[in-house]
Amino acid sequence: MNKRLTLILLFLLHLASIFAIVPERMISATDKGHWMAIAALFLIELPILWLYLKALALFPEKTAADICMDALGKWGARLIVLPLLIFLFLLIFTQMYYQTVEIKAVLLQQTPFAATSVLYVFLIFYGAWKGLSVIIRSSMLWFFLYMPFVLFSMLISIKNLRFSYIFPVWDGSFSFLFHPDFYVGMVIYAGFLFLGMTSSKKPIGFGKAAAVVGIVFVFAMGSVYIPLLVFGQETAVHMKYPLLMASDTIDMEWVVFDWLPSFYVVSSNALGVLKASVLIWMFVSLLHLLFIPKANSKWILSIASIILYVSVQLIPNENTLNNYLYLNSYFCLYSTIGFPIIVFLVAQWRRRKVNA
Repeated sequence: MNKRLTLILLFLLHLASIFAIVPERMISATDKGHWMAIAALFLIELPILWLYLKALALFPEKTAADICMDALGKWGARLIVLPLLIFLFLLIFTQMYYQTVEIKAVLLQQTPFAATSVLYVFLIFYGAWKGLSVIIRSSMLWFFLYMPFVLFSMLISIKNLRFSYIFPVWDGSFSFLFHPDFYVGMVIYAGFLFLGMTSSKKPIGFGKAAAVVGIVFVFAMGSVYIPLLVFGQETAVHMKYPLLMASDTIDMEWVVFDWLPSFYVVSSNALGVLKASVLIWMFVSLLHLLFIPKANSKWILSIASIILYVSVQLIPNENTLNNYLYLNSYFCLYSTIGFPIIVFLVAQWRRRKVNA
């Protein structure tokens, strides 16, 4: 496993969640001091990431699932992993709907939703079919191909910023902690879970991973404050795609596309496909390892993709999507905070048992 490429993939997966979730949810979570909510998200992630990497470093040639199976047996590992599987499925399911609607609204207005979503499913199916190693190797290409579009789409809106909209900058009541949208935003933590699905003699160090998270934090701040400083809190809070709408405020005739938001949609959805490919690969791998080892993993992937496609067609509107997002926030808390802590405790217990 190439560490540099793995760190790039770690960055890209976090970035995909930033564009899909963070702007809308952080603007909704509080009406002041948005930087506090964003900083809280990342300050929570860092110790959890440290515990996760510490656990993996104790058994460098084993995955998180292997560590749990060695210590607790297959049934114990199944109980620990089951909520994670539910979280992964719901996350792919909701992200797929969200981004398919965005693609249809901006690029393919006349294309039926069913046709747009089948293309999305095919892309993530193909990525997962190739496997995580291929996805990691392709992350460098993904980075150089789409990061210029991402940066351009964000920075081009700066000319319309009104810095008076930044006030008030302090939320003394920490109101965001009591808003469900803040916890929906924790899905960004899913960006590091794949590290527990790889085995290497020299796992990723916490310092390098923390540096990547620090860079992502800058993008998270920009994704929230760019639409906030363009429209103001009262307007931005009602937008479904605030960062997309911020880029739409710029009129530049020399841009390749007729509509500038096309840059943002193409780049953010390409990152979303990358993330969904990793997530469905994780889902299939865990399902195959712990629950149906006798089944062919390719068949599991095929059936899972069909179920995802059918499930997305059954979402009638955005309110139903929000209900699934709020439901998944409970599984998210377990999967992105509870699961790494459990893996760390199990690894420590297993280590003492081996050394005894």
